[in-house]
Amino acid sequence: MKKVLQGSRLRWMLGGYVAILLICTGVIPLLPDEEVTYKIINNSQDLDKESTELYEAAIEGNIDKIDKKFINKRWSLGYEEQELNIATENDELINTTVIVERKTVNDGKIEALHYKTRSGVNNMEITELEKPIRIELNENTLTIKNPKKVKLKFSQFQQAFTVNQFTGEKPFRHATMFYGGTSILYLKIPKDLKLLDHSNNYQFIE
Repeated sequence: MKKVLQGSRLRWMLGGYVAILLICTGVIPLLPDEEVTYKIINNSQDLDKESTELYEAAIEGNIDKIDKKFINKRWSLGYEEQELNIATENDELINTTVIVERKTVNDGKIEALHYKTRSGVNNMEITELEKPIRIELNENTLTIKNPKKVKLKFSQFQQAFTVNQFTGEKPFRHATMFYGGTSILYLKIPKDLKLLDHSNNYQFIE
């Protein structure tokens, strides 16, 4: 009787294992097959250097010397009025530095460029997942809007506690590092255009 019970249990275990294999075989084709590969950030100091160089070039009026790969978006807006209000959407804070350069001519055109250095989470670059800043010219008001929010979810595998007892690895020792990068909206305006902005959301190039 004991041998019969053991044989029956073995058959049930084997049958269950085969059933699991069959279920997995049927489910695998239904799973998403898109694999996202992130660029690796080997040295976070490079990100700090990029941000510093971009900001210094902007405030010194040398923005044209910055690598064009950091241009996130550009606009060219026709504007013939003498005054321009600068506002933000719903009076919210803008997570972007606004730099203004006066042209040497009155060409009736406002040129805007959004520069953004790289950003990442831990050693993964996520720059391409971010949205650009938004601007809208309506009558005599230029409204600056924050980028649309992007929700990102990350998962991380960690050794089980029982394994860590033998490897010596401490639990929860992994920390998340986020690099936001530097965002600059660079405006080139006609020579005699007067800007009206009581909140001082921008700074002129000296």
